[in-house]
Amino acid sequence: MQDNIQWMLGPEPKNLSPQWRREVLELFLVVNGEKYSDASVANLPIPQWGGNLLLLDGNDTSNPKCLKGLLWATPFKDDIVRVAAFSISSELQSKGLGSLAWNHFVDCAIDAGYSKVQLEVKASNIRGQEFYRKRGLEIMNKLEGYYASGLGYMMRGDLKKY
Repeated sequence: MQDNIQWMLGPEPKNLSPQWRREVLELFLVVNGEKYSDASVANLPIPQWGGNLLLLDGNDTSNPKCLKGLLWATPFKDDIVRVAAFSISSELQSKGLGSLAWNHFVDCAIDAGYSKVQLEVKASNIRGQEFYRKRGLEIMNKLEGYYASGLGYMMRGDLKKY
């Protein structure tokens, strides 16, 4: 892991510049194989809080090209927080960066009064499912047609660190 790669609190997606949104869209396409519109990213209801993190590489973190990952979570209902997106560039996966972001997010969500987490994951994303299972999430439902590129699962569990 390089020293200049770090998780930072991110702005609300609606406040990202068009250049930053393009990098988010490219990250989603390359890592997840999913294509989204600029408006779909800009309109995500992700508040500015500890569950809104950007993984940046480099000393110039104002450059959108430094985006290497993100974790976007939003209050969902009652005591549940929903992870809307969690993507890390493939070359940086399995280096502990996902766990760092997850643990920070869990701390912030628990401090905000949440006790459960919910998310969607592609059925083909076995590594992602294993990551979430290790953190106590279980598959609750199949999501036919949720992803353009295939079947998805809704996972839910108690918020806890790994």
